[in-house]
Amino acid sequence: MALTQGHNNRGPRVGEDVWDLRDFIPRTSRQKFVHLTGATGDLERRTMKEYLYARLRVPVGRLAKPIKVTWLAEEGRNFLRTMQTLAAIGVPRLQDLRKEHLDSFLTHVRPFGPNTVENQIITLKAIAVLGDHLSGDRLEFVPWPYRSARQISGLQQGEENTTARIPEQIMRPFLTGVVFYVESAAQDVIAARRELARIDATAVPRSGQGEARRKFEQFIAERRAQGRGIPALPLERHARRPGASVIDGVVQAPNLSMVELLTQVRSAYHLLPLLKDAGRELGYEEGGLPFSRADWPPTGRPWRPEFSRSTLEAETSYVRTACWAAIAYLSGMRDAEVRDLRRDCARVETAADGRLRYKIHGRVYKDRKVTGEEADWVVLDLVHRAVEVLLEIDDDPTHLFGYTAPHGSLGLMMHIPQRLNDFRDHLNELFRDEEGPFVPAPAVTGTDGPDPQDEDATAARDTETPPAEPMAWRFDTLQFRRTLAWHIATQPFGMVAGTRQYKHASFAIFEGYAGTSASGFADEVEAEKATAKLDYVEDLYHDWNEGGQSAGGATQRIEAEFDRIRAELGDLPGTAASPERLRTMLRHLSRTLHPGVLNDCFHQPATAVCEKRFRGLGRPLPMLNMCLTCPNSHRSSVHLPRLRQTRDSAADELGDARGLPAHQQSAMSHFTATLDSLIDELRKTTRPETP
Repeated sequence: MALTQGHNNRGPRVGEDVWDLRDFIPRTSRQKFVHLTGATGDLERRTMKEYLYARLRVPVGRLAKPIKVTWLAEEGRNFLRTMQTLAAIGVPRLQDLRKEHLDSFLTHVRPFGPNTVENQIITLKAIAVLGDHLSGDRLEFVPWPYRSARQISGLQQGEENTTARIPEQIMRPFLTGVVFYVESAAQDVIAARRELARIDATAVPRSGQGEARRKFEQFIAERRAQGRGIPALPLERHARRPGASVIDGVVQAPNLSMVELLTQVRSAYHLLPLLKDAGRELGYEEGGLPFSRADWPPTGRPWRPEFSRSTLEAETSYVRTACWAAIAYLSGMRDAEVRDLRRDCARVETAADGRLRYKIHGRVYKDRKVTGEEADWVVLDLVHRAVEVLLEIDDDPTHLFGYTAPHGSLGLMMHIPQRLNDFRDHLNELFRDEEGPFVPAPAVTGTDGPDPQDEDATAARDTETPPAEPMAWRFDTLQFRRTLAWHIATQPFGMVAGTRQYKHASFAIFEGYAGTSASGFADEVEAEKATAKLDYVEDLYHDWNEGGQSAGGATQRIEAEFDRIRAELGDLPGTAASPERLRTMLRHLSRTLHPGVLNDCFHQPATAVCEKRFRGLGRPLPMLNMCLTCPNSHRSSVHLPRLRQTRDSAADELGDARGLPAHQQSAMSHFTATLDSLIDELRKTTRPETP
């Protein structure tokens, strides 16, 4: 097969009951083995093998192409689940299935949810299509030949991205912690690891008679003089001293191995009682390795207590997580793309305008062949610093996130969602203050209650609504890509949003994001723009429906459309229109909308003033003076404070322009007068502002 070309490994054979795919799929793949031992009986196992082999070679379904080998294990599980369902309804073999069994099949599988229904129907249809490739057992007909699996399952596929976007009040402190770890904490961890490696490499001579006790007594005396406690046993090793109490997270038992390391003494177990006596007198403290630690800016104190061996290893893991978050969030890369990065992935290029472009070179796997496709991402210099940190702490010869595990074999960073949530908890442990956790917990309602965003459900729900409770935000890998796309696409729908979110970043990074077409990220940004525009139009509708007024050439056309929608929905005072229907009816307006800071444009090329004067640009170009009289312009109350701020800034500039030529002063005066006219127009139509 083509799968094994270029590999020394011959690959798995059909006769084997466990197919080992590790040499033929990316290291980031979670499912590296296909287990065929779950089949009940030789006939089912043989059919399963033939089916999976055919799925790799024969196009099936709407995509009309074979599956990738990375999906083979999941396809095997779907086959086994489908066969289990058939057995449960009294059909032990495929050839025994009849059309009258299909209703029982659906009745049995529907309690598991629409996704399970869809997956098993897709599998059943694929088994039917591949009947010519099955020698022992096969379906004799195609189930539901004129209906798709999605139609039967009832699974609803929304047009908008359902991945949760990380709220700004969560992302801001989390990203602050990520940046601190990459830029400061990582340097402490690297220095401590180097020093500890040096100490471990130093040969420790066996102490003479009484020499070990003398060194221990000297160490205790120094701790007493410094007002410090004895290094405590790490909390994760408390099980070794089950009788020891724990006070404020510190185990009240000495860390003998740490004291041996600090005093350069070997095999001093006989001196443990001496340390226990000193601990009762001086108390205990975390860590013990006297390595420097950076200050946490808000407090001016070291960001964590001293290191021990175990806490240093734990902090190394947190540094890896922070580097993953920095690379993923500031590039828009998917999890598999991040963890598959090679050690030479960081590149710096000089653009035509002379600015440096920091890039990450990797591979895109989604909708590509198994080996992926090369791609570049434009990133911030912080991402390159994260790469430099990983090069220091990880030792895999090929992969940036690969490292030697404690048992000695090379591993690859896995279980990213759990690591992200552990890192959030660790930030709260380190940097919590009197105001609460460092990464706040948003208030959410109980899962058994109705969706608070569903107005229809809200109107019908009982008065005993589950109270809102603060719960920690659950991170997953998809949220970072979606959140970045949202920030780029939203308010005011372009690069300005990125500059606002990352005040330390240059414009170039957001230009680069829009150009990463190979990874599909540009398409996600466009999808977020479409959603953001629809949100904006919905806000305009609600403002108009509540009595807000607007101005501009497109006002009459837009308000007439709003009036038609309100009449059709019955969206009157005292009633609640369906949010889904409202968004569906407003969607066509969002397709022509070009939001602006001082003016919105519901663009129609036939009447647009800018189209007539700037045809050479090949795109809409809303301009203030043109929009004043353009039939496509629209201004609402949201623009009023921006217009005032712009007018005030222009007036200040005009006040300092006495030395300018007369024609420049005239142009500035005309600009200020134009802004005044726009403000007056909205004042006449907008309800009085509350003081």
